[in-house]
Amino acid sequence: MFNYKILLVASPIAFSVISTAFWLTRWEILVWGKQFFGVPSIQNRKEWIDSPLAPFQRKDGGYPVFTVRTLAVNALGIPTVFFLGALAAMQFIRRATLY
Repeated sequence: MFNYKILLVASPIAFSVISTAFWLTRWEILVWGKQFFGVPSIQNRKEWIDSPLAPFQRKDGGYPVFTVRTLAVNALGIPTVFFLGALAAMQFIRRATLY
């Protein structure tokens, strides 16, 4: 018999890892297939246009896009939303039908 508890725990974690990898690839920070045996490499700098966020005196290579804050938002925020959704869903379970 399949244990759905493992699926309920693993699905938000898998979703956050896949989402983080997708967006870092989309933002051209993770580059797949350029290194040893297709292992992705991290290019931590991105060229930005000159704006108040990236002043003229910026260092060569641009602004560090992949930071701890990026990882925290993507990898920790998504499971938190799943958890809060589960708490909200539990408010509407009718207990009489469970017994």
